[in-house]
Amino acid sequence: MRIGQRLSGFLAFAVLVLVAVATAWEQQPHGHRDESAPAEVFSAGRALRVVESIARQPHPVGTAEHARVRDDLVRRLRDLGLQTEIQSGVGRYPGALVRDVVGMARVDNIVARLPGTNSTGTIYLSAHYDSVPSGPGANDDGVGVAAVLETVRALRASGALRNDVVALLTDAEEPGLLGAEAFAAAHPDLRGSVILNHEARGAGGPVLMWRSTRPDGGLIRALTVVPDPNSDSLSTALIDTQTSSNTDFAAFEQSGPQVMDFAYAGRSAYYHNRLDDPAHVSLATLQQMGDNSVALTRELAGRDLTAPIADDDPAYFPLPFGTLVVLPIWVIVACAVLSVLAAGWVLWRVRRTGATSLKRVFGSAALMFAAVPGAMAAVYGLWELVLVLRPEYQPLFVDPYRPEFYYAAVLTLCVTVLAVWFALSRRWFGGAATAAGALCCLSVLGILFAVLAPAAAQVMVIPTVAAALGVSAGFAVPDRWRLPALTLSLVPAAVFLGSNVWAALQVGVATAPFLVVPITVLLGALLTLVLAHVWPSRRGWLVPGTALALTAALTVAGLTVDRFDAEHPLPAQLIYALDADRAQAQWISRTPPDRWTENFVRPTAPGAPYAALWPDAVASGTAPAQAIPAPTAEILSDTTESGIRTIRLRLRSPRSAPGIALRYPAAPKTLRVAGRELTPVPDLGVMFHAPPPEGLEVELTTAPGPLELTVADYTFLADSGIESYRGQPADIYLRQDSTGAVFARVPGL
Repeated sequence: MRIGQRLSGFLAFAVLVLVAVATAWEQQPHGHRDESAPAEVFSAGRALRVVESIARQPHPVGTAEHARVRDDLVRRLRDLGLQTEIQSGVGRYPGALVRDVVGMARVDNIVARLPGTNSTGTIYLSAHYDSVPSGPGANDDGVGVAAVLETVRALRASGALRNDVVALLTDAEEPGLLGAEAFAAAHPDLRGSVILNHEARGAGGPVLMWRSTRPDGGLIRALTVVPDPNSDSLSTALIDTQTSSNTDFAAFEQSGPQVMDFAYAGRSAYYHNRLDDPAHVSLATLQQMGDNSVALTRELAGRDLTAPIADDDPAYFPLPFGTLVVLPIWVIVACAVLSVLAAGWVLWRVRRTGATSLKRVFGSAALMFAAVPGAMAAVYGLWELVLVLRPEYQPLFVDPYRPEFYYAAVLTLCVTVLAVWFALSRRWFGGAATAAGALCCLSVLGILFAVLAPAAAQVMVIPTVAAALGVSAGFAVPDRWRLPALTLSLVPAAVFLGSNVWAALQVGVATAPFLVVPITVLLGALLTLVLAHVWPSRRGWLVPGTALALTAALTVAGLTVDRFDAEHPLPAQLIYALDADRAQAQWISRTPPDRWTENFVRPTAPGAPYAALWPDAVASGTAPAQAIPAPTAEILSDTTESGIRTIRLRLRSPRSAPGIALRYPAAPKTLRVAGRELTPVPDLGVMFHAPPPEGLEVELTTAPGPLELTVADYTFLADSGIESYRGQPADIYLRQDSTGAVFARVPGL
């Protein structure tokens, strides 16, 4: 039985879509080992017991629960036979990351060493053990901590290692990477060491190696041994320059080690809230993180870490079934050149045979170029429309609880734009010009990427060169083999589409216009090459019309299905601010009033003196002034010499608040806090977490004359004992920046 051209083209397209879907599915974590697993392998079941111990309740730095978690982890590490100590110090927000108000803290980093037999360096397995005040921190970062402990247990059970392995559990990451900075400050030269940092920004999904220090050639080649190497040089190149997210990576890299940052971001609605508990930990994700950590640590622990570091930044990308392809840059450049040559030969052939003209091909290519920003604008507009229809989404950190319909709507809207391009191009320029134009467009983009960012160009270059060679081969094979040859040449495009799009969607719907759309549209355009005989000659507009209708239906389904309730609470941000000097108080919020906070605030920014301390507040309301002891600033000394006034203060919180701050309207000349010099001096002040019971010592220098200083202390609002705060409904949770604050001017200056 002979299959017609239309059916065979449809089947080819279906096969390619199936390859993309299967690739995306294979990348997701599947299955886990329970507690009965052999001792030498990683068990998510065993690791979950650590998570359950850590994440009983919120444990931010400076709280009694934080101390309990610290002591429990020290006991567990000593029970494993590791040389364990607590390294205490004072951390600050990394100096390379500028902030108007610099965060600081007393920190207790836990350092547990598994000595090697003939060590040439140290492999640090890092995770932070503090949580935000608004959630128990089961995923962020209880899973990371548990993965580290279970990894060192499995490594110890499997036999001796050449290099030292250290479990480094850092403190106070949430308020500003403070524990990692203190560790880096105490160890200013970590060259020759490797740090594997374990993090989370969600509650599931694939574990991605999303950032590494440069050059990273040696690290990436080591990554090839892990069972699920979910990383590619496009993502790490983009994240390295564009991310607004920071982890302990940013503090560690200043001391010169090689660092790799591992994290997962699926189900991100559970991030930093009360549902970040052990019940919402994905055992499959935990297993994937642990399997990768064990395999990579074994590989690095057997290496000579004194050997010269590979000084290249290769291109790399994952394939299904645990394969990471690592290519030198010259291969990417050569493939980009080859794709241009092959596309040029295709142009010469179609023009020579009279199938089309160069004018038509270039017109189709230009239309393809325009389709990318058009699709980005459409998806951006779609999400803005959703925010208008569902304003409760605006204060979300990341995605809604049930984002799947929105994900599907993003993809179908991309398909809509692709279908519009395909229909217009076929109508205006013809089928041959449409295919040749897509090849030209992607070949030109590939060569541009290869010149400007060669390590990030593989996602464009590899599929394009394969497709260009497949189309070229079609001129040399019999007619019946043309479609099979073309379909085979488009498999790389389908694989790259599957491995990139779904993982990028899980990063967040709001980032989809920039991370998801360009790849979907450009690689999707290659898949349309098999549709030459499938597209209906009549009523072709039914395809984009149907896709657009499906986009609307999926969006409506998302709005209908995703509702806030006790199991899916709405985030709210609220601050109680007491001006102790005037015995006046206000409710303040950084977000517009919602259905609950409208009981406290109106959409009016606060006035002085509150605006100086909360300049980003957009809502405020009068609050009853409660008799709460104000923080104090004892003047220890105040001297002037050679035109420089030096003031020493001791700040205290009579209510033992876990945070205390010193603020000023103009920066002093120098500022020393808890013995650490802050250079450059922050513009607005310093926020110190877990201040010592005896008080926090501050020294500053300034010009002679009156000096205005404000001292404030902070507690999480739910723990503040504010009488006028009666607690939120079950379907509301307080964001981590919801505080009960008391402030007062420092007298006598």
